[in-house]
Amino acid sequence: MNPGRHDMSDNLEEPPRNEPRSKRRRLLPLGIVLLGVIAMAGLVVTRPEPVRAPAVRTLPAVSTMPLFAREGSLSVEGSGTVRPVAEISLAPQVGGRVVRLSPALARGGVFQAGDPLLEIDPESYRNAVAIARADVAQREVEVALARQEQVIAQEEYRMLRARVGGEEVADTTLSGRLAMRQPQVDAAEAALARAEAQLADAQLALGRTIVTAPFTGRVRSESVDVGQYVAPGQAIAELYATDEVEVVISLSTRQLVLLDDLWSETATRRIPATVHAEFGGTWHDWDGYVDRASGALDETTRTIEVVVRVPRAFDGEGRPPLLIGSYVRASLEGRRLERYFAVPRPALREGSVVWVISKDDILRSAPVQVVQEVQDTVFVTGDLPEGAEVVVAAPAVVTEGMEVDASITLPADNTPAGSGDRSQ
Repeated sequence: MNPGRHDMSDNLEEPPRNEPRSKRRRLLPLGIVLLGVIAMAGLVVTRPEPVRAPAVRTLPAVSTMPLFAREGSLSVEGSGTVRPVAEISLAPQVGGRVVRLSPALARGGVFQAGDPLLEIDPESYRNAVAIARADVAQREVEVALARQEQVIAQEEYRMLRARVGGEEVADTTLSGRLAMRQPQVDAAEAALARAEAQLADAQLALGRTIVTAPFTGRVRSESVDVGQYVAPGQAIAELYATDEVEVVISLSTRQLVLLDDLWSETATRRIPATVHAEFGGTWHDWDGYVDRASGALDETTRTIEVVVRVPRAFDGEGRPPLLIGSYVRASLEGRRLERYFAVPRPALREGSVVWVISKDDILRSAPVQVVQEVQDTVFVTGDLPEGAEVVVAAPAVVTEGMEVDASITLPADNTPAGSGDRSQ
C-alpha cells in the first residue's frame, strides 16, 4: 500500500472540530427574539390602566372692548398749506431816482400798514406842483376879469334899453349871449377848473414819491437800492400780509355734512377751527375760523376746498410764527351729537353692524349708523347699551346667538372725536 494515499483517507474520515460553534451562532438570534417577545408580553401584562377624563368643550375666542357713550361736537380733520391772505408786487406809481429806502425793505423785513418803504427824488414833482399852482392863480384872475366884464356889459345893456324904451327881454341868441359876456365867463371858469385838476394831479404825483406799505406784513424779496432809477409800475419787492393767514383744506362730502351753516349767508356764527403745525419736533396750535367754502367740486379729487383763516399768526405768545408755506393740519368743529360711540374699524361688520357680547357670553348683532371715520376709529350712533362689550376680533364665521369665549378684553378707545395722530 502506498503510504501517501493511506494518509489522505485518514484525514477525510476525521470530523470537523468547529461544528458546535456554528450551531451556537445560528441559535443566538432566535434567543434574542424570544427574549424580546417575553419582555413585551411582560410590559403589556403589567401596564397601568389609563385614566378616563371627560371631553372638554372648546368655545371660539373673541377679543372685546367696552363701549362708553359720548356727548359733544365731532371734529372734522383736514390738511393743507399756509398761504398769506394778501400778497402783492410792490411797484411805484411814479418814476425817478430812489433817494431813500426803509431798513424794513429787505428780505424778511417786518413793516406796519402805512410805513414809508421807499422815496423817489421829489424835486421835479415839487416843481410841477409849483407850476400848476401858478397856473391856477392865473386862471383865477382871468375868471375875475371875465366876471367883471360881464357885469359891465350887463349894465350897458340895461342903460341902452332904458334910453330906447320898452320892456327888457333876455336875448338867448349866441350873439346876445356873447354881448352879455356869458361864454367868456364860462371859458374862464373851465380853464380854472382844468388848472385846479392839473394842480391836484401834480400834488398827487408828489405824494406818490413816497411808497408806503399797504398792510402789515413782511418782505418776501426785493430788487431795489438807493440811486437806482425806477419806472412807474416796475416791481421792486414782493410783500405778503401777516395779520392773518389762510389754510386751504380739501374735504369730502361725507365730512362736509358734519359742518352746519357752511354755505349759509345768514349764519350767525363762524365755525371754530384749530390749526396744528409742527416746528422743531414740537406741535403748536393756533385758533382760527372757517372763512368760506368753494361752491364747486374739484373734478379730479371730488372734494371741496374750505378756507380757514388764522388771525395773529405771527404774534409770538411763546410759540414760533405760523410760517407761510408750512404744511399743517386743521380741526374744524363739527355737528354736536347727544350720544355716540367710538369703535375700532375692525369692529364694524358689513358696513353698518357691530357684534356685542351679552352677560352670558352670547353674540348679538346691533345695527349702527356710521357718522364719521377717522383713521382706525369709527364714530357711530345706534341703540347700544352703555358699557357693552363690542367684538373687535372674532373668527371668520360667526352667527347670531353663538356662545363664545370673551376672556380677552382690550382697553376702551379714548380717542377724541375726529382726532388724528399728529406725530406722523
